[in-house]
Amino acid sequence: MTQKTFIPFYEVKNHVGDVLVVDAHHPQGFDLSHWRGAPIPEGCEADTSTEIVLNAIDHKLPELEKTFVTNNHYDIDGFLGVWSVFNQHLAQEYRSLLVEIAQIADFREINFEYREWEKALKLVCWLNEVEAEKFYPPFGAPEIAEKEMEACVPKYHYFLDVFESYLTGKKEIPTTKEYELVINQLNSTPFRTEYNDIRLQVVEAENPLHYYCLYAESQNSDVVISIYNNNRYELEYKYTTWVQTTREHFPRVDLKPLVEQLNSEEASDYKWDAEHFTDTAPILRLKGKKLSKKERYSSPVDRPIYASSIPPLRFQEICISFFRSCYEQISSTKETKSWQELREMNKELFS
Repeated sequence: MTQKTFIPFYEVKNHVGDVLVVDAHHPQGFDLSHWRGAPIPEGCEADTSTEIVLNAIDHKLPELEKTFVTNNHYDIDGFLGVWSVFNQHLAQEYRSLLVEIAQIADFREINFEYREWEKALKLVCWLNEVEAEKFYPPFGAPEIAEKEMEACVPKYHYFLDVFESYLTGKKEIPTTKEYELVINQLNSTPFRTEYNDIRLQVVEAENPLHYYCLYAESQNSDVVISIYNNNRYELEYKYTTWVQTTREHFPRVDLKPLVEQLNSEEASDYKWDAEHFTDTAPILRLKGKKLSKKERYSSPVDRPIYASSIPPLRFQEICISFFRSCYEQISSTKETKSWQELREMNKELFS
């Protein structure tokens, strides 16, 4: 195998034709990525970038011999894909564990039928803790893309050095507070209701849940509504609908008309708001203090969720009716649409 070097994303132009781009897209590199619009090599299709890389290794893609590897950001799915390129034989040996780690980290979903799901969750929480303590948490770099491209590089160098020992069991994975919180919340068994016709799940719990609990069993859903006590609600499009996946997902619809309908019934001091449907994970919530990208990426347990005047059943009724009405008007909900196609679809839907 060719000796590999991790380089900053902005250096791709200096090595045209000799760079693997993992979990990102660059026209002058060879992509192994689930980003919408990134070309996926035939036979390598998968939900996470990590699994795309693992499939490329299985298929012995000649492009894996390229000298340089890059990503324009650090997250666990991107890191695992890069680590797998650097450690191809070991990646094949630990394939199923790497796939589960990537699913938990990127999609916040847990496969409880996988026998090592707790180890995968523990590794995710450990990676999160070390990232925040030694460097900065996700989206914690100055909020311009160029800064993240540069600031993420030391993260890759550090974790490429230390990850193997924890993956293989040479070193014990520390039990973090985040891991203990998620396990405790999973044991509290939140009440989940599936609406399969619109790929929506309602999760009810006393208090806000960590994402790894909230989304744990949402594999068949694109949208999750969380219902907490004291009329506290959020609705969120999952990240699975932002990327290309092999699983089915419905196209995103603009949440602004739903926001307007909710605001017409909201009698509290707050107003409903939501990000544009092209955001990585739009959240519909009562707006108080403006949340940064870092705060939105962090779990609901770490942000304020305000009380609504709308009763829980009425809130659910409004949201479910909105999505049913939208998807009844869309001729095809099966294929992944380009961002331009999504814009045109929404323009037609709400014109």
